[in-house]
Amino acid sequence: RRAIAKAAPAKKQAPQPAPPPVRRQALPVEVGIVRVVNSQLHFDDLSLKPNFGAAIETLNGTIRGLSGREDARAEVKLDGKVDRYAPVEITGQVNYFAANTYTSVRMKFDNMELTSLSPYSGKFAGYKIDKGKLSVDLQYLVQNRKLDAKHRVVIDQIQLGEKVESPDAVSLPVKLAIALLKDRNGVIDLDLPVSGTLDDPK
Repeated sequence: RRAIAKAAPAKKQAPQPAPPPVRRQALPVEVGIVRVVNSQLHFDDLSLKPNFGAAIETLNGTIRGLSGREDARAEVKLDGKVDRYAPVEITGQVNYFAANTYTSVRMKFDNMELTSLSPYSGKFAGYKIDKGKLSVDLQYLVQNRKLDAKHRVVIDQIQLGEKVESPDAVSLPVKLAIALLKDRNGVIDLDLPVSGTLDDPK
C-alpha cells in the first residue's frame, strides 16, 4: 500500500495593518519674494500641423512666500499680454513643492485673437477661423488631490473660414451649432465646470 500524506490546512494569517503614510520631509527652502520683470512665457504645441504657438509678453509681477513647508502658500500676482494686446492676469495661492495638496489659481485672458487657434479648430472642427475674439476666466482649486474647476468662455463674433480635411474632426454640423449658440449680439457665453479627483481620469 502507498501512504498518502495530507498537508495540514494552512493557518489564516491576520490582516496586516496598512503602513502609516510617509510624510514628506520639508525642503529647507524659504524665498521671501520673486520678482518677474518684463519677461516672456512661451507655449508651443508641436503635435499639430501646422504647429500652434502662443506667448505671454511683458509679464510682470511677484511670487511671495515660496517655502518647502507642506502647509506653505505662495501668493502669485502676475500680469502680461498675449500677442502684445490681449491682457492676462494670473493670481492665487500655490504650494509649488506640493501642488496636488493645495493650489488655488485664477487666470483671465481678455480679447485674444481667435485666428491664432486655427490649428486646433482645423484639427478638431474641420475649419479654419477667419475672425473672432476669445476671453476666458479660469479658476482652479485643488485640495488634497480633489479638483474643483470653473471655466467661463466668451467667444465674440466668431466666423469660420475654409474647410480643413482632418481625420480627427467631429462629424457634426459645426457651423449650425455655432449659429445656435450665438446670442443676438453674436456672442457665445459658456460656463464649463469640472470637478473630481486627480486620481481618476474620468
